[in-house]
Amino acid sequence: MSILIALLFAVFGVAWYASGRLMAVTHVRESYPLRVLASDTDAKTVVLRRGTDAAEPGTFRLAWPGGHAIVGAVISSTSETVTRRISLVDGQLTVGQRVGIESNPYTGNPLTALGLAFSTVSVATALGPMPAWYIPGRRSTWIILIHGLGGSRADTLPAMPTLHALGYPMLAVSYRNDLGAPQAPDHRSHLGATEWHDVAAAVAYAVGHHAGGVVLYGYSLGGSMALMVARDPATRPYIRALVLDSPVLDWPATLDYAAEQHGIPRVFARITEPLLAWRAHIDYAQFNQLEHERQLRVPVLLFQGGADTVVPPNLAREFARDRPGLVTYVPVAGADHVSAIDTDPGAYKSALRRFLAAWP
Repeated sequence: MSILIALLFAVFGVAWYASGRLMAVTHVRESYPLRVLASDTDAKTVVLRRGTDAAEPGTFRLAWPGGHAIVGAVISSTSETVTRRISLVDGQLTVGQRVGIESNPYTGNPLTALGLAFSTVSVATALGPMPAWYIPGRRSTWIILIHGLGGSRADTLPAMPTLHALGYPMLAVSYRNDLGAPQAPDHRSHLGATEWHDVAAAVAYAVGHHAGGVVLYGYSLGGSMALMVARDPATRPYIRALVLDSPVLDWPATLDYAAEQHGIPRVFARITEPLLAWRAHIDYAQFNQLEHERQLRVPVLLFQGGADTVVPPNLAREFARDRPGLVTYVPVAGADHVSAIDTDPGAYKSALRRFLAAWP
């Protein structure tokens, strides 16, 4: 009996620790899991040892301490190496250098990264002003860009040139616990359960500055929050459409998927889920977007990578299947989490242009 009690306490302890880690405020930072085996700037190639994202199809940013480059198509690969195209090298890239592949090829802000004029504005929220980038456009409908958990406004840069060419004003927002934004009172992440109110405040800001309507464009957890804002009676009248990229559509299913991806016994995930709900004050039913999708009244453009390692890709397929009249589903084979625009930029941007042509 004592062994059983000790085992139960151990399982509970691990679940308590895991739920605490999920609530901890973190900001995605560059990591360098790969090693450069050879680099030829004249031939514009780099040879990487196989590892995380080394062979993912698409165009990405190759980052290392003190430098970065654009890494492109896979030229060849073996069981141990991947050879890719490389360009725009900024810094010294040497043999043995530790590097990482980042999904966003851009750094900085809309002006430094893309040449787009912008201003930093403040969105009034219950916790204080939240900084946002505003990029003007000729249309009356605004697009509000919402990054994912632990990310930043810079994560929304890749879509901006297409949206700007279409003439949309853009508001790339921050929310509580972001760098430079007010902190939550308990200094904890609530995984969207409270953060979505800051996105709702951004809708009010847009409407207060003469927006005729709003398209919510959410990445990962930002997609889940966009769906919640679109259901809220106070903001629903202003929402014209949604663009969702790798959205979190169900937290328990996502946690189960994460446990499976990391080889964690499901029992830990099943104990962590109610602990997390209690500690973070999350109503999982609120986040089960498949249960709420019958409440959708606006068109949705949904991008989902087939090789997503964060959210289960099958949820997006189910979401699209259940509302075929409203949801335009764009699966991208081989794309990881929020990497569809990097893996197949042509198809991604074409889908954006077709979908967003309708609003004034």
